[in-house]
Amino acid sequence: MKKRTASAILATVAGITFLAGCVETPESSLVKKKGNIKEIQFEDVKAEKQGDQKSADRKSIRETTGAPETYQSETLDTAGNLKILTDAKVEIPDADHVSVIEVTQHPFGQEQMDLITDTFFKNAKIYTSHSYYTRTKDVVQRELTWWKNNLAKGNLDPNGLGKDENGNYYLDINKTIENLEKEYASAPENRILKKIKPQYGLKEDNGAGGTFTMEDYFSGVAVTEDGTAFDYSMNSYGAAPMSVEIRNQSRYEKENIINEFMYWDGYDYYSKLAESSQWEAAEWIPTEEELKEGIGISLEEAKAIADEKVKELQIPDMELGDWEYGLCLYQEGSGEDQKLVLTDTGYILHYTRKLGGIPITYTTEQGGELYGNDMGSESESWLYEKLDFCVTEEGIDNVKLTDQYDIGKIKTENVKLKSFDEIMDIYEKMMLIKNADYMENAKDLTYKIDRIVFGYTRIYEPQSDSRSGMLVPAWDFFGSYEGTYKEGKEEGRSEDFRDTTRYESYLTINAIDGSVIDRGLGY
Repeated sequence: MKKRTASAILATVAGITFLAGCVETPESSLVKKKGNIKEIQFEDVKAEKQGDQKSADRKSIRETTGAPETYQSETLDTAGNLKILTDAKVEIPDADHVSVIEVTQHPFGQEQMDLITDTFFKNAKIYTSHSYYTRTKDVVQRELTWWKNNLAKGNLDPNGLGKDENGNYYLDINKTIENLEKEYASAPENRILKKIKPQYGLKEDNGAGGTFTMEDYFSGVAVTEDGTAFDYSMNSYGAAPMSVEIRNQSRYEKENIINEFMYWDGYDYYSKLAESSQWEAAEWIPTEEELKEGIGISLEEAKAIADEKVKELQIPDMELGDWEYGLCLYQEGSGEDQKLVLTDTGYILHYTRKLGGIPITYTTEQGGELYGNDMGSESESWLYEKLDFCVTEEGIDNVKLTDQYDIGKIKTENVKLKSFDEIMDIYEKMMLIKNADYMENAKDLTYKIDRIVFGYTRIYEPQSDSRSGMLVPAWDFFGSYEGTYKEGKEEGRSEDFRDTTRYESYLTINAIDGSVIDRGLGY
């Protein structure tokens, strides 16, 4: 599709950062102190009749909890400046009971690496990153021309890095050009590609005549039979013992992009911002009708492509959980001339486990945060399992797989759940408590919750065991927020702030005991 551009919204993005971060669990009778999850009592619901109890005789979760199809309420703080407006669809899986299930970290060894490689690149040629990205004379000349064109236009800071306290640009464009001319003089005419097998412990050229060892990660480039190049990386570190990313590298050559980074992002976020007064230049954003037509592939076709790969990955019970329209973007220019450029559209597919008819609820939260002094500097963390695909009419464009789970035994088969009314009482009080500190910066703040979702989430104990935990039923609350700063408009930010991230959960409540789960921490 044709590129579209828009004025950058960096001030808008920067303006909502005060809402990011952890809120300590308050001393409240509504919330149980976070402690040893093994001490949580998971009460089993006994059958009302003696003997075998067929599922057909049981009530559904909606009936058991007394949850309606929709829920509306309005909650305000004492000053009336913090509002929680709820007009939500209550989403509950069609199941008659829910369990507590043990879960552990799936091993990420050579066998798993080979399976992932065969799934996506069975007939591809895989090369070392250094050999593939060797800068030939042609590559250096393209970049040199780009810098010289900027200099000729008087654009001395094309990357927008700014100036130091003395008023000098952090990046010296003349020095950059001088260095590129030296690089061109010694650059080879052609690359000498070196094939490689994805694994840990490989030696790689450091670009200065020496080598280094990739002890706990792999980085290479896979070139498929049709000539498409994919950046292919596998990592094992701290909070992410398994982190795999596949990214279409040929896009950069196709779009003739130099010194910019492309990324996929959800359409919903930008389309809702375009409706607000924050973003005046939103003409580049396609309408939903234009988007559907421009993608060139149906959701069903995109799902079929991803489903095939999921099956080959052999991850049990993994199904499409949520999806959104995706935009492939990059930033162009700097300062007031900075723009977002739309290069392609597609679908972003979020896969998740579905156990006993109940899915693990998908959220944007990655997990793996530490709780500061309470956790200690030596405590490990553990990201949530994620499997996301970006699919266009040309096929799979991007894949991210993080921290695959091994689903263990059922700890409690049929747990007793708090009623929906009890959960809503906790929700309405906790949304005010959780956001009270934010009102120090905001003149007003309004949450609009439009989805209440019942599903599984993983909790764990990082202090005692950072690679095992439990799947427990929980309620999540999705929507948007908007407000105004007390101090008004300041440099680098808008007077107003707004967030419409589609899958950000603003509160997670354990459906069994009503405790608040911090998704960032994972418990």
